[in-house]
Amino acid sequence: MTKIKLNKLSKHNENINKIVRESIQQALIILMNQKNFNDISITELCKKAGVSRMAFYNNYNSKDDLLKQLIYYHSEFLINEIGSPFREKTNISWYTKMFEYAKENHYNLKTIFDAGFKYEYLSTITDIVLHDKDISLEKQYLRVMWTGGIINTIIYWLESGMKESIDEIATFCYKNLSVWTNE
Repeated sequence: MTKIKLNKLSKHNENINKIVRESIQQALIILMNQKNFNDISITELCKKAGVSRMAFYNNYNSKDDLLKQLIYYHSEFLINEIGSPFREKTNISWYTKMFEYAKENHYNLKTIFDAGFKYEYLSTITDIVLHDKDISLEKQYLRVMWTGGIINTIIYWLESGMKESIDEIATFCYKNLSVWTNE
């Protein structure tokens, strides 16, 4: 095969794997709305996703790994879309975009929270914001404080029915949390 054909095949396989992962993740969300996470079997998950057990295990080691990857996916996507709050001055626009994302994805996020995985969500986000081990201990604590504040605000906002507008909640967070992100 030529190098061009191999590149196209590789790209095609990447796209298929992405679709498989997204199907499995969405099947987990659907099933978590129907039953307890611990009561969901891999077989049931694969059937709902329309994939084989082999496809599941090619992408995940376990249901716990799947859940962690689902949380990581939402966090990584959010950071890729709006940027890290620690890379530059975090302005009102950053907070607005973050709450827009939370509102657009409230079904998936609320499902994760309602299933009892708030701490796992917070822990995954904390791992992401502390990925740079070269930052000072003071900055590490500032990031942990900000992460706890913003994640708990998102959880509370979603669980209380998003009564405040995106602009209201973004402005509130900007005024009260920005001091911790503008390193």
